[in-house]
Amino acid sequence: MFPGWWLALVGLPVFTQPLPEAPVMPAPIALVGGQVPLRSPCFSLVCRDAEWTGQRPRAVALPPPPGTPARLKRQQVAAQRLRDKRLIALYAPSAARDRMIGYARNWRVDTTYRLDAIREEATSLQVEVGTGYRIEPYTDFGTAVPGMVARGGFRLNQRFGDFAQWSQRVLFETGRENTYVRQTIGLDLFLLEHWTLTSNLEVWHDTAGNGGDGQTEQQHSFDLRYTRRF
Repeated sequence: MFPGWWLALVGLPVFTQPLPEAPVMPAPIALVGGQVPLRSPCFSLVCRDAEWTGQRPRAVALPPPPGTPARLKRQQVAAQRLRDKRLIALYAPSAARDRMIGYARNWRVDTTYRLDAIREEATSLQVEVGTGYRIEPYTDFGTAVPGMVARGGFRLNQRFGDFAQWSQRVLFETGRENTYVRQTIGLDLFLLEHWTLTSNLEVWHDTAGNGGDGQTEQQHSFDLRYTRRF
């Protein structure tokens, strides 16, 4: 009687449908033939009944100790892979672009705000503005009368490959009576190996000079330099 009930039970459509592990066989035949394991799947790194399967869990090899040839080779491969990696064509400076600078001497006391407007490999531009108090007239390119002053200027550097470099510095200070402007321009030409032709032009302008009509002075120089490092 019991075998008849068992055959009727396994003959139902639910049990005769093939299992995913044996799609070409009915479920009872796949179970009897050992095509489908009765063990529940284990998704852990180490299963509790792993000793019954005769398989040991895969052990992760420890890294070689520092200083060994294998460790040095791995470090060299990692460094070479980092050098060959293509980086994004952006320049991200690590230092801040703006800063506050305090200045105190016997002739002037001031505070300046400086901003690196452009900071690239071949081009740099600094802009600065500030206020202070002039103590001694005309010292360090200043105004003619002691008192409150406003200062500002910019610094530009441009490199043209390995052939030339341009630098320009403009600084002004204005007070109650006059404004003093100083501008320096420099051009360096890299002629041959270790040889550099340097040219400099410096211009000063004082609005209170020449009886109040303004006065401009300038100075220029040319140098041929030989530089070699030992």
